[in-house]
Amino acid sequence: MNGKDIAIETHNLTKIFTRGNGVFEKLRKKEIYKTIAVKNVNLEIKEQELFGLLGPNGAGKTSLIKILSTLLLPDEGSATVNGWDIQKNSFEVRMSIGLTLSSERQLYWKLTSKENLEYFGSLYLLKHSELKERVSDILELMGLSDQKDNLVENFSSGNRQKIALARAMLNDPPILFLDEPTIGLDPSFSQHFRKIIKKKINKKEKKTILLTTHYMEEADQLCDRIAFIDKGEIIALDTPKNLKRSIDEKEIITFVLSSITKTMLSEIGKLEAVSSEKHYEKDGRYILKVYTESAGACMQDIIGIITAARSQVLSFKTSKPTLEDVFIKLTGSGLHE
Repeated sequence: MNGKDIAIETHNLTKIFTRGNGVFEKLRKKEIYKTIAVKNVNLEIKEQELFGLLGPNGAGKTSLIKILSTLLLPDEGSATVNGWDIQKNSFEVRMSIGLTLSSERQLYWKLTSKENLEYFGSLYLLKHSELKERVSDILELMGLSDQKDNLVENFSSGNRQKIALARAMLNDPPILFLDEPTIGLDPSFSQHFRKIIKKKINKKEKKTILLTTHYMEEADQLCDRIAFIDKGEIIALDTPKNLKRSIDEKEIITFVLSSITKTMLSEIGKLEAVSSEKHYEKDGRYILKVYTESAGACMQDIIGIITAARSQVLSFKTSKPTLEDVFIKLTGSGLHE
């Protein structure tokens, strides 16, 4: 162990994927495309911390998890997990962690839920009596005791996700990597599972958790600290409270418009009560966020400018700053873009 109370540490971690680098592509002199999935990531995650990695799909969250869990090799940089180097001590790293990956099949569908857990538990060298008790307890925790003998192929996507989560906790690891853990879960169990993550696994069992998500409410509710990741880079890192405080404005007006013009944006930016604006396109509609000290002081003027630009206000709302608003102000696009 590193003796510094640091569970996960990375130094300039970088991963680059290349496309068109095969033999046939080279013979045909086709262009090679490079995508930087993870770029110079430096993180220190403390023991017993519930740390969130928040960003849109394709931002690099899963790639970073795969590197830290030894499923991918980094192209540059280094990292330690539970004090073990991810390249020199990959076996020790794997024995120290539990892992879920939202983008990949993690179970054998022709086995029952119980058989899946018993099989994966045996890979962790758990004794038969210990494994049997552990599987029973986790199935009960997930509300699946009555389906222990059902084939996974007959499960709903939500129940498959529950078994994948159970598999991650099976070896009672000190560190959990949870990649989009509530995808596919029904809303009621999602809420229940968040309580399990926070109160039982993190607080009571004192486990370190690295959670990736693009659900801002989930990150805000659960995490001690959050790192925003975009295009492979960490662009902000702090507590949820401090991140939201970084937006000085008291209110945000969100408009859904039929169109946006440069003249419209210029005129809105000149209003005294408006400090800044961000806009982006989503599903063929235009989202305009106006940051202000007082929505009431500028609402009528903004609507007048929009109308003069021959755009329609499809809807609007006022709100206090959220984590998504912080991300939008930093990047100019939404977490779901």
